[in-house]
Amino acid sequence: MSEKKFRPIDLIVLVVFIFTAFLGLYLFRQDLMQTIEVRDMEPAGIIVIRNNVVQRRHENRVIWDRIFVDSPVYPGDLIRAAQLSSTNIDIDKNDIFLNENTLIRIQQSMTGNGKFLVELQEGNLSVTSSEDSEGLLLDLMGSQVQTGSGSVLNASVDEEGIAVQVSEGTAEFVVEGKAREITEGSMVALDKKGAERKITAAVVTRPVSNARILNNKNESMQITFSWNRINLDNKDFLRLETASDLNFSNNYSVFDNLFNSAKVSLNAGLWHWKLSYEDKVLSKGQFTVIDSSGPALLSPVADTTFRFKQTEGASRDQGQLRFQWADRPGASSYLIEINDTPDFSSPKISRESVSASMIFSQPGAGVWFWRVKPVFVSANEGEAVFSSSSSFRVELTKDFTAPAIEIPVISEEKAAQSRVEAIRSSVTTAAVNNAARPAPIPIPARQRFHTILRGETLGRISRQYYGDPMQWNKITDANNISNPDIIYPGQIFIIPF
Repeated sequence: MSEKKFRPIDLIVLVVFIFTAFLGLYLFRQDLMQTIEVRDMEPAGIIVIRNNVVQRRHENRVIWDRIFVDSPVYPGDLIRAAQLSSTNIDIDKNDIFLNENTLIRIQQSMTGNGKFLVELQEGNLSVTSSEDSEGLLLDLMGSQVQTGSGSVLNASVDEEGIAVQVSEGTAEFVVEGKAREITEGSMVALDKKGAERKITAAVVTRPVSNARILNNKNESMQITFSWNRINLDNKDFLRLETASDLNFSNNYSVFDNLFNSAKVSLNAGLWHWKLSYEDKVLSKGQFTVIDSSGPALLSPVADTTFRFKQTEGASRDQGQLRFQWADRPGASSYLIEINDTPDFSSPKISRESVSASMIFSQPGAGVWFWRVKPVFVSANEGEAVFSSSSSFRVELTKDFTAPAIEIPVISEEKAAQSRVEAIRSSVTTAAVNNAARPAPIPIPARQRFHTILRGETLGRISRQYYGDPMQWNKITDANNISNPDIIYPGQIFIIPF
């Protein structure tokens, strides 16, 4: 058998293989070093919502990473949302919502005032600046937009140029050093050369992007949509579509032949919408409807009579009663009132509870009325209402032969532990994707609870209770959550103080 000769092509293949291997190792090392360096940086913000495929790449990296809910983002990060995907980022109390096929870069502002600059390279985003924020700086193909506190706007960059629509408040648009104010309900559109361009649009003023609307009635809520028509004739009618999912397939509804407003009845939950003229989408967004009606009163049962024994010298407040009511998802606390008349003009007892139960010393002999109202953070639109009142009777007696209802004194620790165990037993296997039941959770003496709504994240819940979305690890530690990106509507979590 003849000996196989080494051919020149074999040498070329070997060199290419070695070069590829070394290049791969070099790129891996560069990406690893960037990861280590980023850990020492102060985050610019946090991901509070992620739908489908959203990726992040630092400015000096070559590899795109998939990001998750509550992932921090840093100056220099490129973030992109793929098709049928979206994400919401909290940066300095500014909610930035990236629609599908959108790419941004987060940078430190050159003004030196600590603000961050978000460069929209392609796609569409909306910004909601809270009342106590200093706003945010956007860069759109070299033009800059400064949002104001309490403002809501939408910005887009495409092959045609840029467009900015203000739904609420005002924004300052700066191009070539010249500033102009964009007021509520108006827009600015420029081509790639910076010249004004005429486009067909609808600036939606209600509901604002990512609004959280309280519904205090036990029925579907009528949501009013209103918009300003831009470059549309009177004969041009629009179409509004709503759905409970980003693909517009679940609970899908269509409303045709609209001029500048529409009214849609929706139940509690997260809703997506888009407004179109012919085949062109003029505007789109999302909002959440939250049930803020008075909760059902569970205990004491209506018209129950409680009899307590009383001895000489004993306080009339001897004995205790436990009050319990149904949870209201999204409520931060509850206000409970007790009075000796049903009008509650001047309640004898008014207390706030962070959980759906409270223990009181019995208020004394007589007929008593009580009611409960859920309390929500001020960022929500609308208001909550009290439940219908319920009554009970308290009788005091010195007759030791008289039967007495003994109300066990339940410590907050035992009550919270019982509550968590009841929650665990009610969670179905499907709801947790057949995951194993977690180990028992140690319960501190004082606790509060939160029921997960559709679309909520640990970062958003952390901001609701602690004023800081970066405190989400307190919730994961208290509830033994191994993956913070996997939570389900209906789950009830302990919120530590």
